[in-house]
Amino acid sequence: MNKMTFEDVIRTVESAYPDFEIRRGKTALTLIDMQRFVLGDHLVKAAIKAGLNESAVKEVVKDYDERVKMAVKNAQRVLAMCREKGIDVVHVRMQGPTDNPRHTAKVNRKIGLIVPPRFEDGEFIYEVKPLPGELVVTKTNGGALSGTNLDFVLRNMDIDSLILVGFLTDQCVLATSLHAADLGYDVLIVEDACTARSKVLHDAVLLAQKDVCAKIKTTSEVVAALMKL
Repeated sequence: MNKMTFEDVIRTVESAYPDFEIRRGKTALTLIDMQRFVLGDHLVKAAIKAGLNESAVKEVVKDYDERVKMAVKNAQRVLAMCREKGIDVVHVRMQGPTDNPRHTAKVNRKIGLIVPPRFEDGEFIYEVKPLPGELVVTKTNGGALSGTNLDFVLRNMDIDSLILVGFLTDQCVLATSLHAADLGYDVLIVEDACTARSKVLHDAVLLAQKDVCAKIKTTSEVVAALMKL
């Protein structure tokens, strides 16, 4: 007989977060902060401008950059299939309403994360940019549902479940996921279509949410489910 684990105890006294069906008119793919400032190139440029050694910066950013590019590639696959199958698409971007830093979230001002309207690297990443007619929601804070009217819009669309992809896993994706679950939405995070600045943080956040307040699935699993629609 195998030794009992703490997970065995939890799963005996609590049910795992149930799976749910992806449905047209009820599920929305939500792409979070898929903007150029999350790319490794942006970090490299900013670090060099701040006086750090170019070759050293590129070396330490390399792992992050590769993970971001893979996440974008996977998000692109999910996005293409959602478009093909008629699943609603929501693009969420971080952007201040004006150039005045006081018009953005205080928490972001404290760490210097200011994205003014004409900031070049605030543009959407090309591979996952919105098509005409797709919903674009602008926020100045972390979570997509706080400080925006996204919840109001989704409820009026009769949406009750969200597929989340984007950046960063431990920041805006996490904030959106927890808030959405608290509001009653079913949440599915595509684990390889998002990432964090460190893989350790990415894995920890997904582990913390898995079967507690969200379903965690791979791109291939989500695409396979969408293909059945």
